[in-house]
Amino acid sequence: MSRYVHVATHLRALDEVVAGLRELGLEPEVAEIPQGLALAGSLECAGEPVDLRLPPGALGSVEDFGWRREEDGALTLICGEPDRAHLDRHLLGPLRQAIARARVRQAAGAAGLEVDEERASDGSIHLKVRQR
Repeated sequence: MSRYVHVATHLRALDEVVAGLRELGLEPEVAEIPQGLALAGSLECAGEPVDLRLPPGALGSVEDFGWRREEDGALTLICGEPDRAHLDRHLLGPLRQAIARARVRQAAGAAGLEVDEERASDGSIHLKVRQR
C-alpha cells in the first residue's frame, strides 16, 4: 500500500467523467451525500473523501481511486502512488478522448448534424461530421 497522490486532470464536469468511464467499461460509484465517499486508505495513509470512486482492480489498479471536486470546480484524480503512471497512461488519455467524442456528438446533434465514428488500424478514432 502507499500514500494517495493528487493528479490535476483539467476536467470540470463530473457527469462527463461518469459517462466517459462508462464508455470505457467502468462503473463508478457516485457520492450520494455531500461528505462524499471515502477511499480505503492503508497503514501508510488515511482514506480520502472523493465524489466518484472506483474499486481496487479497476483498469488494473492496485488500490481504489477516484475524483474529488476542488473549490475552484476542477476535478482532481486521487490514486495510490503505484497506480499513478498506469492510470495516467491507461485511464486519463482514453477518458479525455471519450469525453471529447461525446462533446463532438452533442454539438453536432444540436446543430442538426450526424457523426460517424471509425476506428483505424493504428487505434486512432476518426469522427466524420455530416449533414443528416
